[in-house]
Amino acid sequence: MKGSIFNVLTNDYCIGCGGCAYIEPNFKIEFDDFGMYKAVFNNQKFSELIKIAEKICPFSDKSLNEDQISDIIFEEVINKDINIGKYLANYAGYVKEGDFREKGSSGGFGKWILNDLLKNDLVDYVLQVVNDEKSSELFSYKVFSKDDDILCGARSVYYPVTLEDALKFIKKNKGRYAITALPCFSKTLRNIALHDNIIANRLKYIIGIVCGHLKSKAFAELFAWQLGVPPNELKKIEFRDKIPGLKANEKGVYAINKNGYKTTIKSSKTLCGGNWGHGLFKYKGCEFCDDVMAETADVSVGDAWLEEYINDPLGNNVLVVRNYDILELIKKGIENEKLEFNDISIDKIIQSQAGGFRNKREGLSFRLDLANKNKNWVAKKRDFNIKNVDKERKRIYKKRMEISKTSHKLFVKAKKKSNLNFFLSKMHRRTETLAKTSLQYNIENKLYKIYHKLKNM
Repeated sequence: MKGSIFNVLTNDYCIGCGGCAYIEPNFKIEFDDFGMYKAVFNNQKFSELIKIAEKICPFSDKSLNEDQISDIIFEEVINKDINIGKYLANYAGYVKEGDFREKGSSGGFGKWILNDLLKNDLVDYVLQVVNDEKSSELFSYKVFSKDDDILCGARSVYYPVTLEDALKFIKKNKGRYAITALPCFSKTLRNIALHDNIIANRLKYIIGIVCGHLKSKAFAELFAWQLGVPPNELKKIEFRDKIPGLKANEKGVYAINKNGYKTTIKSSKTLCGGNWGHGLFKYKGCEFCDDVMAETADVSVGDAWLEEYINDPLGNNVLVVRNYDILELIKKGIENEKLEFNDISIDKIIQSQAGGFRNKREGLSFRLDLANKNKNWVAKKRDFNIKNVDKERKRIYKKRMEISKTSHKLFVKAKKKSNLNFFLSKMHRRTETLAKTSLQYNIENKLYKIYHKLKNM
């Protein structure tokens, strides 16, 4: 069938957000052969609802982009930056109150703000991703109310989930809601709210999670397998435990099998797949996303990957605030010594997510040029006016795309063979080639800067 949303499906840009399935029942969200949620259309007849679904899909040409959405949702917010979007204030720091920092990701703000919205009667329910022991899937959205323990929700989750059931719950149950969402999911939610008055009236706050890219189920399975739990025995996994004495970006990983055995905790940096730049098991759609900071969310929460914070193993957050209610809660939290947050510059926000911005700006520019040269369909993206990407950087981006694409296929083969080393050895050769390419580029770049500085002295 013709239409922008079918171009998304045919060209494999779907990220399984579930927006289309919420609008048009003939769309189903299912796992593909590689463990990624994707939309499948089960009817060959055209429906008028497809026209609405096309305006909701985050990778459709018919949906509003992040700037257009922000101009509507945050009309009163004047400050705007090309990288982080609209903002009222930007912070870095951590939660002092209770166990939020210890049991949450980084500085613990994501769970703290959900709890504070409930406590201050600004919402009746919050939806966050949890480890779902009652389901065949490891993670899914769950509804929490004021009497529930917010800390039961998972820390950062690198596993596919969908909004479909969460949206249906909001539709069927009256109340005021807050929800955590990745940038693409936040975009979906905002676009739905523009076409669905019930969602618009009930969904009061979106807590955005800063994102590099989505992962397939294989990412969790690979980590667990290296820890001694094969994919078919995996029951639970923790991606973001905190390891005393190590840096904040040394994410602690452990797995639990179906018999309740818990593995030792290892730093993600010691595991294959732990280097985010390699992009193992990445969704193709993520290669064509230009939103790092969840620009359509009321507040964006990320890791403070900055020199002044990185040595603290308990972690710190960076925040971009766009909603006045949330800004007021933060100010009160600081005043009452529940929060330890300081104002931070836009440059520092960008620096904290430098790799993500480089990949979703410069890298995206290269990938768009490559797609256009090959006459491949891609949704229209925002223009960040990036020209003349360095030749060596192009090689790096291209190699990363190859690694990501290959990782899906190799892991399926490894599972069929029940042979983890098959995947590790094949992947190691590819990541080593990327490492050499990146090292050569970094050396040449440093030498050029030294030469340029000496020349102008």
